[in-house]
Amino acid sequence: MRAVIFFFFMVFSTLSLAQEAVRADGIAFTVGELRHAYANTPPQIQRAAAADETSRYEFLANLIASKKIKADLDALSPETDGETYYRYVFAVLEAVREFDKKLQAFELELPDFEALAEERYRISKGEIAMVPEIREASHLLLLCGKDCDGEEKKKELEELRARILDGEPFDELATEFSQDPGSKARGGRLSRGIEQDAVNVDQTVRDALFGLQSVGDISQIVKSRFGFHIIKLESITPARERTFEEVKTALIAEVEKRYREDAYREHLLSFAPTEPLVIDKALVDSVLGPLPASTE
Repeated sequence: MRAVIFFFFMVFSTLSLAQEAVRADGIAFTVGELRHAYANTPPQIQRAAAADETSRYEFLANLIASKKIKADLDALSPETDGETYYRYVFAVLEAVREFDKKLQAFELELPDFEALAEERYRISKGEIAMVPEIREASHLLLLCGKDCDGEEKKKELEELRARILDGEPFDELATEFSQDPGSKARGGRLSRGIEQDAVNVDQTVRDALFGLQSVGDISQIVKSRFGFHIIKLESITPARERTFEEVKTALIAEVEKRYREDAYREHLLSFAPTEPLVIDKALVDSVLGPLPASTE
C-alpha cells in the first residue's frame, strides 16, 4: 500500500512541477521553473513578490521576458546574423562549460583534506614550514646619483659614522642628516624586517646587514643604487619551523584547490573524442591557414 501511495505521490509531484504557472505571448513558466527562479532570486525581490501584487506581477513578467529573449537569440542564424550568431553560440558554450564546472564541483566526493595537508606538510616541511631569519635595521642614507661625487659623499658619511661610534645617538643623526624621506622621520628605522634573500633590497645592503654580529652593531659604508649607507642592526628574529597548526588552514585550501583542479581535468578528459577526428583539411586550412611545411 505504501508503495502505491509513494508512486501516486511521485506522479502527482511530477505533474505539478510540469504544470504551467504563468503564460503570456506563447511563453510559459512551469511550477518547477517558477520555484527555481524564486528560490534563486535576491531576498529583497522575494519579499516584495510575496507581499505586493504589483511586485509579483513585475517578477513574473521579467521571467517571461527572459524566456522571450532566449527564444529571440535561439532564432539567430549564421546566414542572416553572421558574427552575432557565433558570439551567441560561443557565449552559450562558455556558460555551459562554467555550469558544468560548478556542477562537477558540487557533485565531487571530497577526501579528508586535513589528512592530505598533513602528508604534504610532512613531505615538504623544508619548503612549507621554514620561516627565515628576519633582521630589522636602521640606516642613514646620503643619496648619490650618476653625477654625484662619490668620494665626497663617502667622506661625509665616514665623519657621521665616527660620531656614531663615539656615542652620538644613531637615530638623532639619521633624523638630521639622512636623505631617505621615508625613514628619517623614524630615526632611520626601516619600516619592515629584511630576509637574507629579499629581492626588493640591494644585495650590498643585505650582505652588510647580515654580516653584522650583534644587535646594535654599525656597518661600514655601504654602496647601493641609491647612494651610500650606514646600517645599524636593530633586532634579529631567528629562523624557525612553523607547526602544522600554523599552516593548516592555508595548506588545506591549497590541497583542496589542487584536488578540485585535477578532478575537473579528469572530468574533461572523459569527454575527449573516442574516435579519430575526421578533418576536412582544405576547409580547416582555409580558416586556420596551412601548417608549416615539414623540415624533415
